[in-house]
Amino acid sequence: MGVWGVFQAYYQEQVLQDVSPTLVSFIGSVPGLLLTIFSVVTGKLGDRYGYKPFLAAGSVLWVASMLGTAFSTKLWQFFITQGILQGSSCALVFPLIVALPGQWFLKRRALAIGIIVAGSSLGGAIGSLILRTMLSALGLRKSMAIYACIDAALLAVAFLLVEERRKPGPPPKIVWFDKSFLVDPVFWSLGACLMFTVFGYLGPIFFLPTFTRAKVPGISPLLSALPVTILNVSAGIGRTIVGLTADRVGPVNALFFVCVMAGLSQLLVWTFVTNYAGIIGFAIYYGFFCGCTISLSPAVGARIWGSDRLAGLSGLLLMFNIPGNGAGAPVSGALLRATNNNWPLVGVLNGGCQVIGALCLLYARFKHEPRVLAIF
Repeated sequence: MGVWGVFQAYYQEQVLQDVSPTLVSFIGSVPGLLLTIFSVVTGKLGDRYGYKPFLAAGSVLWVASMLGTAFSTKLWQFFITQGILQGSSCALVFPLIVALPGQWFLKRRALAIGIIVAGSSLGGAIGSLILRTMLSALGLRKSMAIYACIDAALLAVAFLLVEERRKPGPPPKIVWFDKSFLVDPVFWSLGACLMFTVFGYLGPIFFLPTFTRAKVPGISPLLSALPVTILNVSAGIGRTIVGLTADRVGPVNALFFVCVMAGLSQLLVWTFVTNYAGIIGFAIYYGFFCGCTISLSPAVGARIWGSDRLAGLSGLLLMFNIPGNGAGAPVSGALLRATNNNWPLVGVLNGGCQVIGALCLLYARFKHEPRVLAIF
């Protein structure tokens, strides 16, 4: 999802010119939607049967989706390859990867998760520049074929390096619906925080190249993609630094802070940007905070409920991302189309959702720890 802004701009210009931006953005939203729907299943199956079979299947599906995209020409074909196949791959891999550090780290858990999730940001940063250059020079088919080979090699190495650290004894039985979570108001407080925050999360990532071309007419394709690259680099740095800070101030406190800062960056910065320097500044500011919600949520779950069922809990929490991953960016695209590209309105909508998400977290924070300055 970190490079979808590059595909969004390229498809609107070269491949799917007659398709509305809302539909094009929906293709990029499908992977996140499927991730949130099926991640709870993957998490619980991974807790029971081990992580590696699912990581292997997800890797194969990812490479297949990239190769399929290389030969796609119509909207429904991109929906299958970059939507369904990539979404299925993400659902098999992501909830296990973010849960894995919980098996190895206790004191520095938030930092470990932050570093791991930062890898997706740095990959998006490098990938956005490489893909934009390759798409302009080689076209879609050759670019995706080459990129599929690169991904296959990297996934093979990563698979060999992954190792679980399970507690001795038989694997836990699968409990599909843990009522202890569902009847806990704190769980719903955290869930509401994630739901609102993620709803406002993807708009800038998906539409920043389009926004850049609108504000800087005649800009080159590479420079229009550069803000997304910078945003991803900043997100990687932010996830690492915020993860380290969360180990000192508490993951719940850190999550509240980053949700507020991400929302304010859209409300007070993006809505007033008019030039390229401002776009770069917004990319740095928003990128630093925006991705921390995803990297901190497993640490928050482990802090409140423990790490024994962390993979299943991570999948359950990801279910709250469904509205945002499925409709967040498409709603922004529809709003742009309906208002003749009223960008400030999009920033107010997305930023407002993230601030509301931060406020929803306050119940969980003060229910467990009423002291304002406590580490939690």
